[in-house]
Amino acid sequence: MLRPAMLSKGLALACWGLASIGVVDTAFAAQASPASKVTLNEAVALQAGDQATLMGSSAPVRVNVVLKMHNPAELQQIAEAVRTHQRNPLSDSDLANRYLPTRADAQRVSDFLHANGFDQIYISKDNVIVTAVGTSANVQSAFKTRLYSLHRGKRSGVANADPVSIPSSLSDVIGAVHGLRSYAERGTSAAKVAASTKGKLTWKGKGAPGAESTEGVVACRECVHGPTDFPSLYGASNLAPASNQVVAVIGVGDQSNTNYLYQTWASNYGFPFIPLNVTYPTGYTPGDYEAQTEAALDVDAVATMTGGLQNIAFYSAPSTNLDDELTAVTAAINDNRSTISLSFAASCDSDIGQDLRTSWDQELSAAVAKGITVFAVTQDDGGYPGCSNNQSSTGFPASSPYVVSVGASTLFNTVDSYSTYDHETLWTGSESGPAATEPRPAYQNVVSNIVGSMRGTPDFVMDGDPNSGLWIVTGGYDSTGTYQTEWAVYGGTSLAAPLLAGTYARLLQSGIPPYFWQQNFYELGVGQVNHTNTDCVSCYNLLTGGSNGAYSVVPGQFNQASGWGSWNAGSLATGLQLQR
Repeated sequence: MLRPAMLSKGLALACWGLASIGVVDTAFAAQASPASKVTLNEAVALQAGDQATLMGSSAPVRVNVVLKMHNPAELQQIAEAVRTHQRNPLSDSDLANRYLPTRADAQRVSDFLHANGFDQIYISKDNVIVTAVGTSANVQSAFKTRLYSLHRGKRSGVANADPVSIPSSLSDVIGAVHGLRSYAERGTSAAKVAASTKGKLTWKGKGAPGAESTEGVVACRECVHGPTDFPSLYGASNLAPASNQVVAVIGVGDQSNTNYLYQTWASNYGFPFIPLNVTYPTGYTPGDYEAQTEAALDVDAVATMTGGLQNIAFYSAPSTNLDDELTAVTAAINDNRSTISLSFAASCDSDIGQDLRTSWDQELSAAVAKGITVFAVTQDDGGYPGCSNNQSSTGFPASSPYVVSVGASTLFNTVDSYSTYDHETLWTGSESGPAATEPRPAYQNVVSNIVGSMRGTPDFVMDGDPNSGLWIVTGGYDSTGTYQTEWAVYGGTSLAAPLLAGTYARLLQSGIPPYFWQQNFYELGVGQVNHTNTDCVSCYNLLTGGSNGAYSVVPGQFNQASGWGSWNAGSLATGLQLQR
């Protein structure tokens, strides 16, 4: 039997082979009889090569307890009816009266967590998520599991050493407990810096970097871009600025410098400053600047494409754990942000537990039912991102049928203009392919012969190759504690998703209903490819080639590598207006 004392000194699994960690001592097992508890998740089975250390009783842990919604199957049907424009979106009161947990339900969970020593308890506005901070000892008291600090290959984090259980008295309200398997359920930034022969591509000149030539023949075709290029390249400059819209951006950590970085960027380009409102729905750690560059890229890309907004609503999660990110997305949904951009994701959809998938889909189906659109990245690790099954995989939560799944392209301009579109190919780092467990949604029935029986990703791509990326301002503290800024070029699917979200905000501004996207976008694509719909002969820029190693572009067709390609926003707005 493995006793805590044996592993507290850092004993690696490689020393003792493939052993089960579900064995517990008699004193531990006696804390709850089988009749008084309900098991939610089994213990994490260790593998050869793992390094597992039992966490000390005072080690900090954050948990996110997700409550069950009522009538979930019916809510999914409502979401389907909304996105096929067969009915209007649900109001907040409609959603609360029939589908959401009650405040009393959430309070029961909060009281349970408090009784077991947790504090810093947050209840989401929709009563679906109760977040709390405690210790490993509090987790053992509440959920009857010890915790390992687990290192497995490139992944590390928390793993539950024993089955995760809840009192049977709460089984009617609790659907999942997250935060106890972060080693496998952590998102990462999808921002990639452009590299030159001397390292990352940076600007040392005065003012803002722009195009290499203002007239005549340009210096490159696959060019790094200033922000004024992208709206023209993607046809968004033909639409009015999204001045009455709000775009929500999901980030991570301390954002105290994000406004400064954004203002520096905008003022150097002469952009009108869009108010940036930052909130922390479940708290944060001051000084945690891990995701500062991602935040700058997302905000700058959204501002680039919208041409102006009422404001950018920035929701920052306390960590990149996918359950923490869900709390930030939930807050944006609860605030009825019609457009949400998410640039953090796990590379391997196939490695995500079903309970976490269900928690995301539950919240995202409510978003669709309310007419809210979430743009999520497929991630940046190409066709074979190093999943546990060594297979190709898309990112998560981009595999959900309730998001717009966004991959990345390499954008080429014409020989005479940095801001005139020529063509696109697939960026090699763009992930794609079928979801592991999500069945094909109805809106993909028109491409069933391509995607098969599972949800196919991506739906669309936008520029994400760092070599054709966006100049942004990044920052950090040097060894003297002085905050320094520099210009650098970034891409990745983290550029593609906010570019698409910003373009979508312009579509909304032009009068397209905010629940109009999925079914119509697929129908317009079929019409364009088959030349059967004169409303949309050039709505999409179908890619001309490229591969991520697992999937290759089929020029002129919807395909598993690049979906429908990128948007020609002006043509798309016209096509959607004619379909209304």
